[in-house]
Amino acid sequence: MAAGSANPPYLEKLMKKRHTAVAMLVLGLGLVVCARAAEPVPELWFPVGEKLTYRIYWGMFKVGITTTATGWIEEDGRTRLAIRFRTRTNRILEKLYPVDDFLEAIIDPVTFLPVRFTKRLKEGRYRADETTVFDHARGVAHWRSNMTDKKKDFAIEPDTRDVISFMYFMRSRPLKIGDTVHARVMADEKLYDLYVNIRRRENLKLPEMGRRPSVKLEPEAAFNGLFVRKGKLWMWVSDDKDRFCTKLAAKVPVASVSLWLTKVEVEPDRVVTGESEDDEELEVDDEPAS
Repeated sequence: MAAGSANPPYLEKLMKKRHTAVAMLVLGLGLVVCARAAEPVPELWFPVGEKLTYRIYWGMFKVGITTTATGWIEEDGRTRLAIRFRTRTNRILEKLYPVDDFLEAIIDPVTFLPVRFTKRLKEGRYRADETTVFDHARGVAHWRSNMTDKKKDFAIEPDTRDVISFMYFMRSRPLKIGDTVHARVMADEKLYDLYVNIRRRENLKLPEMGRRPSVKLEPEAAFNGLFVRKGKLWMWVSDDKDRFCTKLAAKVPVASVSLWLTKVEVEPDRVVTGESEDDEELEVDDEPAS
């Protein structure tokens, strides 16, 4: 064969077939990626990208901030809903009893059932780092302590939820005064019968947001690692289509603690990363309540 001559005809045909096969593979992968990117997600009863900020009071003193934020997250080629709670104390209480709690629920937006629940608590000297994975198809949840590697499996029911996914699921429910809502809720590696009593309507005055008509709810149980460890809990939910929590109050052994809604922000269809924690700085001040 002379130098610089073309490839033999059989080799050219083979290369064309190879290029065609590669092109088809690339096209196929592109279609899969596009299909995943365009995976339809249902319209929920609250805006994804919503962020609620609460001021925490211990008696009359401001002691910290809690935020709860929602966003879409991609996991294993599927679009999930992430709901994240973060609670931190301010500079004064930080010296006496520092708190830095993180809770996250990853939810299937179609069924609104939890896929995974993560709890990381730093409260004084107390520490917890736990993950629960829900397998609704098999009716079992897998709990694991990430600090001790202790593991536990327990049976769940078809509609079992963690505390966070239950709270957001309740936002879809009409609130009829006098009714009691019953649910089986997972908390502290156990299943609980939770009863939420719908008490009455109140025209709640929020310190930084004015008046907001709300419905008072009284759960018959409070769970470790949400806002308080032991005590009695009450919630107020806005009496409108938003149905977000406007106030939360608890009586604990040493004091009365309350959370008041101070800010509502929405970043439509916010996408969050796979990072478990949001390291943004929370703005907290040390002034007493007015």
